[in-house]
Amino acid sequence: MYYSNEFIDGLEDQVSLDKNGYAAIQARNVSKMISSNKSWYKLFGVYWWAVKDALRKYVAAKAWYRGVQDDPLMKERAWHGSEFRTMLAAMYYMNEHRMITSDCLWYDAEGGSHTYTLYDPDAQC
Repeated sequence: MYYSNEFIDGLEDQVSLDKNGYAAIQARNVSKMISSNKSWYKLFGVYWWAVKDALRKYVAAKAWYRGVQDDPLMKERAWHGSEFRTMLAAMYYMNEHRMITSDCLWYDAEGGSHTYTLYDPDAQC
């Protein structure tokens, strides 16, 4: 999985929501989803850490996903230049893949593949 800037541009053109509020809206939606099943955080793959940042920022609930665990390297790899574009890619990734796995494959801009293990100790699953 590697979403080029051009691909994200195409997704951005399809969004009818207020781009300034998009991350907050999606964070609230994700919060409801993963509150019912903690393991669903794995649906976001490489984007989980960026999604977790949005959850911390926009959802005030005292919930497990507000914990301190983080992965700066994976956030850097999944960054698309803005919170809006990164959250847009995260939601697309989740909807496209729809499978829970701990061992994930991430593709870089050159097409090289990298295996990483997605585990967030805050979820305890």
